[in-house]
Amino acid sequence: MKGWLSLLFILAGLIWIIPATAHADSASVQVDNLHVRAGPSLSDSIVGKVHNNETYPVIDQKGDWVKIKWNNKTGWVANWLVKIKQKESLVSKVDYLRIRSKAGLNGTVQGYLMKSEKVTKVDQKGDWVKIERPKASGWVHKDYLSTYVTEDPKKDSNDTSDSQKSLGKVKVATLILNVRSKATTNSSILKQLRQGSSFEYLEKKQGWYKIKLNSSKTGWVAGWLVSKENSSVSKPSSQSEIVLQYNATNLRSGPSTNHKVLGRANKGDQFNVISKKGEWYEISYNSKTAYVAGWIVEEGKSSKHTPTPVSSGSFKGKTIVVDAGHGGFDPGAIGRSGTYEKTLTLQTAQKLKSTLEKNGANVVMTRSNDSYLSLSARTSLSNSSKGDVFISLHYNSSPPSIKASGMNTYFHSSNTRSLASNIQSAATQATGQRDRGIKKGNFHVIRNNNKPSVLIELGFISNLNEEKIVKEASYQKKVSHGITNGLVQYFK
Repeated sequence: MKGWLSLLFILAGLIWIIPATAHADSASVQVDNLHVRAGPSLSDSIVGKVHNNETYPVIDQKGDWVKIKWNNKTGWVANWLVKIKQKESLVSKVDYLRIRSKAGLNGTVQGYLMKSEKVTKVDQKGDWVKIERPKASGWVHKDYLSTYVTEDPKKDSNDTSDSQKSLGKVKVATLILNVRSKATTNSSILKQLRQGSSFEYLEKKQGWYKIKLNSSKTGWVAGWLVSKENSSVSKPSSQSEIVLQYNATNLRSGPSTNHKVLGRANKGDQFNVISKKGEWYEISYNSKTAYVAGWIVEEGKSSKHTPTPVSSGSFKGKTIVVDAGHGGFDPGAIGRSGTYEKTLTLQTAQKLKSTLEKNGANVVMTRSNDSYLSLSARTSLSNSSKGDVFISLHYNSSPPSIKASGMNTYFHSSNTRSLASNIQSAATQATGQRDRGIKKGNFHVIRNNNKPSVLIELGFISNLNEEKIVKEASYQKKVSHGITNGLVQYFK
């Protein structure tokens, strides 16, 4: 029976209402001196006692009894004398969500959660939630978590209909292939297929195929784990070049993920196409050939080396406060090859100053050399100036175990969201960097600033490849052009 079971027990003059206990995670004892028994009945011997408000993990259930783990032993208790609690599953809304050792910003960072990563909630203190997972566990802010929704395979798997026509066939190219309810690796698994099996596909979306399992059921399979039948080698389209869309893209010896990785290339890298086999491109690579997956590239020429023009627009009468983060005895983050964040921020700030001034702006620098300036001094300078906006420049870092990349922009008050959005959009477009989006931040220089203000993280110097890129004067010039373009849009 589903739902609540209304079973009445008259015990010491009390009436007990018994809830169903299917899929329970823990049992909270509701009485003192509750007997723990060797088996799931009153006739089984008593092996111990538990007490009111104590909570124990549930490991099994039989009828009206639950098996708990207690004092490194196991035993059975009557479910009408305990309250069943299900642990709540949550997921992170963002990448690199900090896990802290205690509930507050003063807790040390224990690790990170990635977007959509599933964890278990075990406690909460105010706005902070204690989570549990196989690696680092600890406290995260509740604003960056959402409830994990278990998908119903019956609901998610679409029935086939006469309007859905076969677009071709795909063949399973890996030993075991998961068929999922949606076109994502986070969705539920409907069934598994064996290598060599063929199925008609009805739709293609973001590198996934919707396949026909039988006359009434469908599911989704990853396009990089199947091959199209009767599509051996085809000639490339009129475009003879492809451009990579992601950093650290694998270049392989053959047209599947089972083939050996010959090397890696980064976002914006361009290659000549020799042929196309299924969803894979055969490209010229190091005087030989290699294969790259078609769902992570674009056909056409790259604009990687094309200078980004500054949008037309005058900043006459506008004052921009440019803040080069860190400085002096505060180096900021230190890159994989030893680069100081304070050096990069000053170099970038000087290029941004030059670009803004060429477009008629008056620029105020919080520091123009390698000197230390406190956070309060930076905001005081901004607040006392005639600045129209305040821009703080930084370069990011992550733990060695995490290979992070890209840029993001922080704002504090809602009225500066549009400033952050315009700058983030224009800067990523100018540089080709991964867009990590805009986020609300609690940094001193934007929290205590009475000017419209943002803080921009312009790349990860903990990532060796990205560190090499951001050190280049050409990159910093593109950044300055992008920020300037963003300001043009903001002031419109």
